[in-house]
Amino acid sequence: MKSVKQIVILCCLVHACLSQVLSKGVCNQQLPTVKNFDANRYLGRWYEQQKYPFIFELGGKCIYAQYGLLQNGDISVYNFNINELTGAPKDIRGSAKIVGPAKLVVTFDNMPAFAGGANYWVLDTDYENYAVVYSCTDILGFLKGQVVWILTRERDPKPQYIEQARELIKQLGLSLGPLQRTNQNGCDSSN
Repeated sequence: MKSVKQIVILCCLVHACLSQVLSKGVCNQQLPTVKNFDANRYLGRWYEQQKYPFIFELGGKCIYAQYGLLQNGDISVYNFNINELTGAPKDIRGSAKIVGPAKLVVTFDNMPAFAGGANYWVLDTDYENYAVVYSCTDILGFLKGQVVWILTRERDPKPQYIEQARELIKQLGLSLGPLQRTNQNGCDSSN
């Protein structure tokens, strides 16, 4: 029985590390997502412009995600960044399964199975310029860990798309405070 408790605690700690902005309460399961989400239009490259702090991207710049379609209908996920201190590239691969309207669960290839998948909810997108993505994990029934991303199709987008995304985040009652700008300067055009 003691080992079961240790596994449960370990799983909770893993989820806490994956979700970087911790607060009291539980995740809002009623947060609206994109109606009539078209996964095929969402595929392709998205550059990260702003985000809540996220452990896997700590010290990263030139961050982007590339989404593709797998033969089984799931979505391939490729995340890339460059360490700002060392210049070393870092990437991770995985897949996403659509579980509801604009709601996906992402699993990464090198993560232990007990860590489970991460929620990936597309709160808003016009498919061609910007997207707002949200992830929330309930921890022990009284804490939640949240991540919000503002993604764009261009590495250097028009400011109106960032403002539109920020306005939506505010309208949904999510905090703009933790958002951090992602460094997209000095990036190789192939990355």
